[in-house]
Amino acid sequence: MPAIKKTEIAYIKGVGPKRAEAFEKLGLKYSTDLLTVYPRLYLPNTTIRSLAKFHDQNVVIKGKIIDKFKPFKPNHPTRIVIFDGTASIESLMWGNTFYREKQFKVGDEHIFWGKVAYNAYERDIKFDMRDHKKFETGDEEMMKYPFIPIYILSEELKKTWIKPLAFTKIIFNALKSSAENIAEVLSEPVRIANDLLDHKTAVLKMHYPRTMEDIEITRQTLAFEELFYLQLVMALRKRSIASAEKGIHFEKIGEKFEILFKEHLGFELTGAQKKVIKEILGDMRSNKPMNRLLQGDVGSGKTIVAVFCFLVAAENGYQSAFMCPTEILAEQHYKTLQYYFDKLGLNSVLLTGGQKKKHRETVLEEIRTGKAQVVVGTHALIQESVDFKSLGFTVIDEQHKFGVMQRAKLKAKGSNPDVLVMTATPIPRTLSLTVYGDLDVSVIDELPKNRKNIKTALRGEADRLKVYKFIRDEIKKGRQAYIVYPIIEESEKLDLKSAVKHFEIIKEDIFPDLKIGLVHGRLPWYEIDETIEAFKDKKLDILVSTTVIEVGIDIPNATIMLIEEAQRFGLSQLHQLRGRVGRGAEQSYCILMAESSGEISAERLKIMTETNDGFKISETDLKLRGPGEFFGTRQSGTLKFTAADLVKDMPLIEKARDSAFKVVNEDPQLRSHENSNIREHFLTNYRESMELIKIA
Repeated sequence: MPAIKKTEIAYIKGVGPKRAEAFEKLGLKYSTDLLTVYPRLYLPNTTIRSLAKFHDQNVVIKGKIIDKFKPFKPNHPTRIVIFDGTASIESLMWGNTFYREKQFKVGDEHIFWGKVAYNAYERDIKFDMRDHKKFETGDEEMMKYPFIPIYILSEELKKTWIKPLAFTKIIFNALKSSAENIAEVLSEPVRIANDLLDHKTAVLKMHYPRTMEDIEITRQTLAFEELFYLQLVMALRKRSIASAEKGIHFEKIGEKFEILFKEHLGFELTGAQKKVIKEILGDMRSNKPMNRLLQGDVGSGKTIVAVFCFLVAAENGYQSAFMCPTEILAEQHYKTLQYYFDKLGLNSVLLTGGQKKKHRETVLEEIRTGKAQVVVGTHALIQESVDFKSLGFTVIDEQHKFGVMQRAKLKAKGSNPDVLVMTATPIPRTLSLTVYGDLDVSVIDELPKNRKNIKTALRGEADRLKVYKFIRDEIKKGRQAYIVYPIIEESEKLDLKSAVKHFEIIKEDIFPDLKIGLVHGRLPWYEIDETIEAFKDKKLDILVSTTVIEVGIDIPNATIMLIEEAQRFGLSQLHQLRGRVGRGAEQSYCILMAESSGEISAERLKIMTETNDGFKISETDLKLRGPGEFFGTRQSGTLKFTAADLVKDMPLIEKARDSAFKVVNEDPQLRSHENSNIREHFLTNYRESMELIKIA
């Protein structure tokens, strides 16, 4: 917020102590906080004589009640006649008759919000009222503007019996009390270079535009400001990393790296994998700490890239840590690493919360003495009892599932170790620039050559028997299948199919002659691992599961993924689940079983059948769900914008990024007189971000 006079919301006319409590729950304590609550829509402020041209639109009119008609029956509406000096119109008021009698008195003036409708029966214009407020002193000033803003009301505010037009007046009162003190938040060169309005003009026009064109022009300025400060945090963080103590200089690429590459790999790396390894090795050779994001679609081969990095670290005398969000994923990664490291004479260990005490103590001792060269684990890696001898390289997998503090604690286990964060959730460029603007980014945008596109089909309940026949036919060919359910057990609250119940049905009634296994999140990780190993060894034909298999499972012979109640899953989750098949040379299939459940669900499922491209899917996911929900798990730092729109503001994000990084490069401490507005606004509103810069 601009550095302006702090008036508590409770003292704004129309608020009071009780409503102030509701506002504070929303993070709104001062009148200045209300200036960043932007309108949801703008209603034309018009006269009754002009209503005909607003057919089927919502408008605002001001008028006096000149007549009132009681209903013939209790459940009928009260009719009132409104006159505004130009003409009169009849409006229906539904609800308690006695209440309406007290609320609307002949001679009273009100502001009315309603929809203009043509009544074919009476061949006349009618005014279908949605909201109203009694006309009070001061309202005449608000009603001078051609558009009246309407704001979104939260449930907290609705509990205080506040209505939209009353809330509009509260915002107007806040503007009146604070407008003169609104301070600029950008420097003049930044504003001029990006063709922006000054902050005060933008705020006032956003709330009370003179024309509809004003709204988008104004939004561009306010959106730029939001994005600029986000990018400023990124730029300062990146600079603080670059100017921090020296990182580790990994001098040599030893013979084990070459042996793996030439003798033990068993397949040829893609061009994208080679490019990414080269980028990471370039960072590792530098004496600056590496902070790099590795993006790669499901099945693109990120883990093998990490294997090469671990080898370089080990051959330079340093330990590596590989942190995963779940025990099952940690176990899968550990087995992959073991497969290669056993051939190369490297020692890797697994550390999770579910291990027996004696085994855990042995693992901790190997980490402390340096015998363990690569440590794979869950968040157990950041516990105080874990003491690395020489941690030099860290990999954080599916990093969006870890908070800032967790990542910082892992990094603190070493002395400025290189950090590689990986994600199999393809991130749209808009989010990549906003969430990971402080990181260097590498992308594996190529799948192994022998992979075929997974054929995806949407099927309904009427197709179930055909789907089961298809699965049986594929299993007869020697293939295997996953069947995924949205929940573990039946729930009274959720009308969803469960894995436990349907495992029994599939096992006893559908495929009694086949070998079926079951995994879900409530089972101990070692039981899950045993079942998955049995599936991998072809001792099972079908694996029934919840989303516990979403990442990290690589079984080339599994070629069918049947997802039940597919409409209940997010797009990224569906894409991740589909990625469990298609990992071998055989044609694979993903079948989405779903019944129609709304336009958005239909759009999600449609894009799944049209493309295997994770980046296209992630762009659609961002459009449908927005940035706050994109990663599927809310955590500190979730993106929240009031003016910026990450779906349509890509050019604005790039402009804001260029400007913010230019400011920091030229004036790292923001000490110049030119940047005084930026410094003051940053220090007033981004102290938490300053702390994140220090620890992230």
